[in-house]
Amino acid sequence: MPPTMSDTPETAEVAGQKVHLWRGGQAMLPPQAIHAFGAGQTAALSSNEVHRFKSHNEVLARSVAARLSLFLRMEFTLELLSLEVVDLQKFIQITPAPRHMILFKINPLQGTCVFDIAPALGLSLVDRMLGGKAFSVNPNRPIREVETALLDQLTMIALKEWCAYWKSDDELTPAMIGYERNPRFLHLGGPEETFYHISMEASIGDCVNQLQMLMPVRGLNPLLRKINFEAEAPAEDKAHKTAVGPRWNAAYDNVPLRVSAHWPHIDARARDLLKLKVGDVIPVTPDHVNKVQISLAGQTKFIGRLGSVDNKCAIEITEAVKH
Repeated sequence: MPPTMSDTPETAEVAGQKVHLWRGGQAMLPPQAIHAFGAGQTAALSSNEVHRFKSHNEVLARSVAARLSLFLRMEFTLELLSLEVVDLQKFIQITPAPRHMILFKINPLQGTCVFDIAPALGLSLVDRMLGGKAFSVNPNRPIREVETALLDQLTMIALKEWCAYWKSDDELTPAMIGYERNPRFLHLGGPEETFYHISMEASIGDCVNQLQMLMPVRGLNPLLRKINFEAEAPAEDKAHKTAVGPRWNAAYDNVPLRVSAHWPHIDARARDLLKLKVGDVIPVTPDHVNKVQISLAGQTKFIGRLGSVDNKCAIEITEAVKH
């Protein structure tokens, strides 16, 4: 450890602890002159990597907000405010108690993470989950045990969406491990541990408040290396990945979509149409059977062939329509 005093003859005469000086000599220093120093694990990201990481989290925040909006059946927004590297002491200074902090792990990543919900925001979310409108909720009362269980359910949905968004070779699975109300009592590693502090502004009903995530640098580094590697991949690799198709957003899994199958036209004379009645048969050519148009939300996307499977009418998709 480098001393805070120079290696002068006067310093060497002071009784205390013998230390090795940075110039190669030794000296006796008083105990109060010796301070602990940790090298830390601060993220060494370039400006491009920092910008890429922030952009990734901005898109991720919108994805989580869309998923929670579907779950709550009400508009819920998330906007990234800041992303920085902090130690635990700085997080304590900028996060006043009381809070509703959920401790969790992302397997197989290392370290313990924190999902911090401002109490007023948590109460508004719970009010909506219980059938309320998330308006005029008393923000000053504590969060009860039943409400904590409801917030756990919502938090797990958000964390699963967060994990699904990362392009990781290993499946990321969240697991809750505890709670804390005061950040001063958090035990997330040694004094040299550093964290990515992600601060977001959340809005639901008439409540606008803060939602934070605290994630260890050593835990997220494998994910950051992967997105940086993919961003710097050769152009032909990116073209191949684009040709495979867009990545599906799981937030839209339960969105209802109308599917219809029809023929574009069948020629008939107006005089014959006027005579149609129940029981009449309209003949179609084999070409019509093989050219059934399948539409999604009113837009033709596929061409199929009419047939049957297990004594039920069915349509086999034979080609995709290119717009």
